[in-house]
Amino acid sequence: MPVIQIDIRKGRTRKQIRALQKALADAVVKTIGAPREYVYVLVREEAGANHALAGRPLPEWKPRAK
Repeated sequence: MPVIQIDIRKGRTRKQIRALQKALADAVVKTIGAPREYVYVLVREEAGANHALAGRPLPEWKPRAK
């Protein structure tokens, strides 16, 4: 059973999370031929302050202005 785990900052919509899970599952099915019903995708959302880049905490994620 392929298990995909991804950590992202909080702020995405449920629709965006579902689309991400589907895209990841699609990629696994396509690239390694795993049966879709066995592909498990876990998305963990954390506050931006729990993520750091170059030793500095990241701000909360906000969608880009269009």
